[in-house]
Amino acid sequence: LCGLMNLEELDIGGNGFWGPLPSCFCNKTSFRALMFKITILAGPFLSPLLYNLKSLEFIDFSGNAFEGSLLLACLANNSNLEEFHLMDNHNRLEVDTEEPTWFPSFQLKVFSLSNCVLNKDASGVIPSFLKEQHELTQVQLSHNGMTGDFPNWLLDNNVKLELFVLERQQFVSLWNFDVSANFIEGELPSHIGSILPNIGYFNLSNNNLKGGIPSSMGNMHSLSTLDLSNNGFTGEIPETLAKNCSELMVLKLSSNNLQGQMLPRYSNLTRLEVLYLDGNRFIGDISPGILNISSLQVLDVSNNSLSGTLPNWIGDIQYLRVLILSSNLLGGPLPLSLCNLWYLDLLDLSSNNLGPNIPPCVNVTVMRFLHLANDMLVGHFPKFLSGASSIVTLDLRDNVLSGEVPSWIGSLRNLKFLLLRGNNFEGSIPLDLCLLKNMSILDLSNNNLSGTIPSCLRDLTFGNVRGIYGGICYL
Repeated sequence: LCGLMNLEELDIGGNGFWGPLPSCFCNKTSFRALMFKITILAGPFLSPLLYNLKSLEFIDFSGNAFEGSLLLACLANNSNLEEFHLMDNHNRLEVDTEEPTWFPSFQLKVFSLSNCVLNKDASGVIPSFLKEQHELTQVQLSHNGMTGDFPNWLLDNNVKLELFVLERQQFVSLWNFDVSANFIEGELPSHIGSILPNIGYFNLSNNNLKGGIPSSMGNMHSLSTLDLSNNGFTGEIPETLAKNCSELMVLKLSSNNLQGQMLPRYSNLTRLEVLYLDGNRFIGDISPGILNISSLQVLDVSNNSLSGTLPNWIGDIQYLRVLILSSNLLGGPLPLSLCNLWYLDLLDLSSNNLGPNIPPCVNVTVMRFLHLANDMLVGHFPKFLSGASSIVTLDLRDNVLSGEVPSWIGSLRNLKFLLLRGNNFEGSIPLDLCLLKNMSILDLSNNNLSGTIPSCLRDLTFGNVRGIYGGICYL
């Protein structure tokens, strides 16, 4: 081999060669690719070999038993280098990426380094040269004993990243982990709770993750915010998560394929304030475990398959501001305990079989959004709504309400969206509707209304389109 002066690619992988590399390789400046994967090469790693080579594009030294040290600075001048592999070296080789100070001339696509002693004299820090890399598609840094903060910057800088593995590292000082809105695929490591034991903010939303939520997440005792929404997670919510993560204040699991009960029976989420479980496949009753969350302010379990009735104890969650239960299989009468929810800003019970009446004691003085469409409501226009001075959206579509649209509707001066389609309202359209100067959408279609359309409605702007013929006034 030493006589082949123009050799560009050398692949001796998967053989039984042993011992050190020939020293003559240092003179092979024509090398573009070196592939020594899974041989039995040992001994000192020849840093001079890489110092003298300037044309390397591909390096794979994985599966050997090199000893000594490798200074990654020796690769600085290989401007065409795209892939570097040094995996499974039996923890005999010390790799230093920090000293001496250097700046890479290359843009890697693949960087794989595992089972080495990494940056021994720099407390095992993550290779800082990676901060200069912006074309990476694969990064593997497993079993190297790295320490320090999680490299969020690596994910931010490399939008083409497809594979990112940090197996058996422990980022004990990491508190904030946010890799949302990327293209991360695959499953979470089963031991993620041991990798990030002190995490406080964990956001993996809007990716392509799948599989179950690891039960080891129950080891994240400091977790205050967990957002796994808009992925493909399956299975049930782990009992360890609901029982041991008692510091959780925000839990978002929306738009996955989770199933079973909406919360495990023995939940201990006593500090939870925000709970989003919408867009999954939960079944059964609304979990009584919610009752133990007295601090809850936002509850969204819409677009599931929950059944049964709206429990009377819902009124005991006195600080609830947002309650969204739409598009489930709930039925039966609305409980009188709804009247205990003094701070409700948004109530959405649409597309269930709830009814036939709304408790007249419901407090609507601070409510801005009320959605009761496609339920089983009967009777006249609910009179208690005359006190809804803050109401912005009133959606009563597709029920069986009858009688006249009341004239006091004109006193709800903040009303922008009045949706009454698909009922049995009769009589004339009240002139008082013309007092609603902020109106954007008015839908009175599919009723039994009669008489003329008030001409004053033409003077309302209906958002940015003037007049009733802009597609936002349905009569």
